[in-house]
Amino acid sequence: MTEAIHRLFRDKLPDQQGIEKIEPVSESRAHAVWKVTTGKSAFAVKHHLFAPLTRGKPYDLLAVEQRVTDHLLAHGVAVPRIITADPDAGLVVCEWCGDQTLDDICQTADPNPFARSVIHTLCALEKAFHHHPPNFASRIAPGCGADAVREHWRRIAQSLGETLPALATPDAPDLLPTWTALVEELARATPALGPTDYNARNIACPNSATATVLELAKIGCDWPERRLVQYTTSLGAHHPNGRVVGLLTPSLVRYYANFTAQLYQRPVETIRARLDAHHLVYHLFAARLCLAAPKSWRDIEGRMAQHRRQISQPLSDHPTVCKLRAYFKNK
Repeated sequence: MTEAIHRLFRDKLPDQQGIEKIEPVSESRAHAVWKVTTGKSAFAVKHHLFAPLTRGKPYDLLAVEQRVTDHLLAHGVAVPRIITADPDAGLVVCEWCGDQTLDDICQTADPNPFARSVIHTLCALEKAFHHHPPNFASRIAPGCGADAVREHWRRIAQSLGETLPALATPDAPDLLPTWTALVEELARATPALGPTDYNARNIACPNSATATVLELAKIGCDWPERRLVQYTTSLGAHHPNGRVVGLLTPSLVRYYANFTAQLYQRPVETIRARLDAHHLVYHLFAARLCLAAPKSWRDIEGRMAQHRRQISQPLSDHPTVCKLRAYFKNK
């Protein structure tokens, strides 16, 4: 791949005075990313591993990333500008948006000074997707439509419900009926179009006033509140002594809800309650993973305690969510 990167820069970016350094940044089952430093600047180079499988289709990864990026930039959303691409090699060259992700900051520093700019950028992202062009809907990736996300959600909720008694206090007689009612309430909400790869590693934060959203090659439907929870939660999976860090506080939840209530024409309290509920579900699911974790995981008890602290932190005054949180507080 190094040879392909050199060829791409030589053919399409000859004014960069040559590549000085190629450093691996991240790798997943879907893509690999390098930081490429030239005589003039730094760039992010991404290899879409599955690009050949989508080429020419409506959800073509490189085509979607270009269209989505252009749309978001036109609406003032902080996303990396695409410099050039090589569809044959599945490579995309983007501007470099900083060495630190939100995940890095949560694991190594105080993330609170970054929280407001992160929420502001994610609100702008939602607004831009809410006003998306008509042809965006045809570019939804397979399995990422509204019906599919609801089906997946119900499967997760059902499997999680079977584990809840092991996480809850003994005096929770109506735990499962209350859980089922909350899950169905969330499922009835309308999913919104947006990115499908939402986690704290996909927000770059070069400073506390700037938050840039990464990974826009795949779009689909999901609940905005669930996206926000996962964008703003760091699990430290790529750090040796990783810990669970969540940015959300009642104050930030109100800030977000006041913005999106106007966007989606929903009551502020409804959005606060949904965000609170998705936060609870996310950490309950993560706690369940800790229960079944292999011995190779580091400090499982510590991670479980960190998830329990998040579970016991109300983000709204929604009675059902508060009731469920209380069932797990003193386990």
